[in-house]
Amino acid sequence: MSVVSRSNLARAALGPLAAAALIAVLASGAIAPYQAYSVGLAAVYTVLVLSVGLLAGWAGIWSIAHPAFFALGAYFAAYGSTHGWSLELVMLGAVGCSAALGAFLGSAGARFSMLYVALLTLAFTMVSLEVMGQWIGVTGGDQGIPMEELHSALGLGALASAGTQAQYIAVGVAGIALAVAALARPSALRMRLVAAKSHPMAARSIGIAPEAQSALAFAVSAAFAAVAGVLLALVVGFVSPEPFSLALAISLIAACVLGGAGTLSGAVVGGAYLTWAPTAAESAGVPQQILQGVVLIAALLFLPGGVMPFLGRMARRLLRRPAAQPPASVQLPEETSQPVPAPAATAPELLRLDEVAVTFGGLKALEGASMSVRAGETLAIIGPNGAGKTTLMNVLSGLVGGGRVAGSARYRGKPLLKTRATARRGLGIGRTFQHAETFPELTVLENVLCTRRRITAQHRARAAELLDRVGLAHVADRYPAELPFGLHKQLDLARALAEEPELLILDEPFGGLDATERTQLARQIVRQQQRGTAVVIIDHVLDDLFAVAHRVVAFDFGRPIGEGEPGKILDDPRVRSSYLGEGGAQAGLPLRDGTEPAAVRLDGVDHTYGGVTALHGVDLTIPRGSVIGVVGANGAGKSTLGRIVHGVLPPTRGGRTVDNDLRAALVPEGRALFKTLSLQENLEVAAYAAGIKGAVLRERLAETAEWLPPRLRDRMGVAAAGLSGGEQQILAVARALMAGPDLLIVDEPALGLSPAMVDEVYGRLGRLAHEGMTVVLLEQSLGRAASACHEVVVLHEGRIAVRGEPADPLFLTRAEQAYFDGPDDVRAAVAQS
Repeated sequence: MSVVSRSNLARAALGPLAAAALIAVLASGAIAPYQAYSVGLAAVYTVLVLSVGLLAGWAGIWSIAHPAFFALGAYFAAYGSTHGWSLELVMLGAVGCSAALGAFLGSAGARFSMLYVALLTLAFTMVSLEVMGQWIGVTGGDQGIPMEELHSALGLGALASAGTQAQYIAVGVAGIALAVAALARPSALRMRLVAAKSHPMAARSIGIAPEAQSALAFAVSAAFAAVAGVLLALVVGFVSPEPFSLALAISLIAACVLGGAGTLSGAVVGGAYLTWAPTAAESAGVPQQILQGVVLIAALLFLPGGVMPFLGRMARRLLRRPAAQPPASVQLPEETSQPVPAPAATAPELLRLDEVAVTFGGLKALEGASMSVRAGETLAIIGPNGAGKTTLMNVLSGLVGGGRVAGSARYRGKPLLKTRATARRGLGIGRTFQHAETFPELTVLENVLCTRRRITAQHRARAAELLDRVGLAHVADRYPAELPFGLHKQLDLARALAEEPELLILDEPFGGLDATERTQLARQIVRQQQRGTAVVIIDHVLDDLFAVAHRVVAFDFGRPIGEGEPGKILDDPRVRSSYLGEGGAQAGLPLRDGTEPAAVRLDGVDHTYGGVTALHGVDLTIPRGSVIGVVGANGAGKSTLGRIVHGVLPPTRGGRTVDNDLRAALVPEGRALFKTLSLQENLEVAAYAAGIKGAVLRERLAETAEWLPPRLRDRMGVAAAGLSGGEQQILAVARALMAGPDLLIVDEPALGLSPAMVDEVYGRLGRLAHEGMTVVLLEQSLGRAASACHEVVVLHEGRIAVRGEPADPLFLTRAEQAYFDGPDDVRAAVAQS
């Protein structure tokens, strides 16, 4: 049974109590008849605005279809009153038809973007209103149709329209509608709607189908709009097409924005606004459209969340108690710090993959993936960026998207690949995400509860117990935005554990955490091992990963290349090579004499993202004319360092000194090309951004085109999307050259490329170095950087672990150790922090 707290019941009772009080005032005659009519009309519009506002606020759908549902309810009432229908039959017919049509629109619109949903609902309204206008036998066409008395099948007597009785009913129904919405607010329905709106992929991972939620939300919203239409017919006493124009749709959206989409009090404000805006415009002597436009613009500029949310925030600031202090770190029994022994070879096999492959068009993201996981086993998946690890995680959780999946996967002996993503949660599969994709509009407790279709007192007790177990009990009523990054990760894990999964999939859970947080997370994983949960985990923090893993499988270029115990897997030459690359001598770099001036100097640079430390204490000098390699595993801080060197990202702390008139350009990871533009247009856009035009642009374009290989130079009019990955990387470098930089920073130049294309890209970067350009390469492969750079800097967890010249025979040995573990002094400092 769903649990409703006393506070929720008290809030829900406010609507009916306020309605009863207002009815008493109306019955006393204290309000003039014309104003009483306006009060009844305001009640009607409150229900209508509520239907639109909750759909927008809870489900994220802005509808232009609601004038049609509003009209449908009104015409149902008018037609039914002239054909002897009962009030109950009118309500059931209007609500049923509108709900069915709303479910259709919600289901169809879920496949499109917000723009197409708006166009779809606009088209629906235009067609519906045209049908109502032309169906003269039912609607009366432009002449309209009068209301007559409606009799109740339940013996409630005859209900006259356009009188005080109709106004009382409108006010009473509005109060009931607000009560229903108040009771729905703490329900699983609202939580799952908000979850599907906030992050569809994460919602699917916990069994929520966004399409189904959109259909349900639209159906309920349309039903409320139809009820408002029936009330309108009763209050006005006549139904014609005029009130249901497209202008009403715009006014409804304006009313929702003004009051506050998704809020109950905002619906009351919006209903009052729609009712009295014409009178206010007439009193001000301005057209109603102008007044509405000014009000809407003012609300968007100064109160973007709406009047009522603004007032609510002000009240919370005045009344809010100090934030709860977190308790001491969760202390688990000492024995839980050691991993549970691996299950015996005879333990039942929970998951088996055979030759699983994933392709996106012509790109093979995963190929020949075969492995098994036994009940209670923790399997670690390692490999450099782009190795196919996250794609494998998405295969297991059914979130591959547009990729084509082949091969076989069996879970508990049953086929898995054909199972919908939303059904895998029910099979006992839970997962976390690399960036902790929580639902920002739900509290911490609601983020855990939304995994349930119905919420009972027992579910709430279990969720509270789980939050206490992972150290989140003190922030249960907070929103994710109020939490530091480490608690975000804990919340993501708690949501994955909410229904005690048999298989737990963890996507880089240690990334961005400090040493204490990583220790606590490791203990949580061990606790799941004690419960018999199988864990598949990927991460780049190898020491913490290996501390909890029983077995490790290494991937590179989408294929498994090695398997073994955590302490031995890195001894495999193929695995080390996948991380470090093939070493080699420097390939004809321009000579340096050590007197080159510094192009960029960083002194004591730190950088944090929302409490996550990406860089710490970085001192780096980049001499002019040098090729500097910055090497590290994914998450080591390379991209952040590159952006700070470029100047596009200011450091949180520390200084950046730049040589006079230095022009820098950055080639970002993933290239970030404009795929629909041609090669020439991509280059021209870069030139425009640098302020280059006219004859200088044409000259620079000719120089850059000459730098390109002939096969690209001859295809300048081809869209960038038609190039191979290597060709796109070369184009991305060429685009950066359009600014005429002195310093070029290239982030992951070899990512996803074949060896031949890697050689070509590096060869062209070498040509730039010989021409005197300063180049910074952000690389995962130590071997590639060593063969192409004057100096290599190894980053480990945001710190410079070691730096030196590849010509030093001892450097590669030190660099390999630092790549995975960091130097001893850094590791000790981190352990003590």
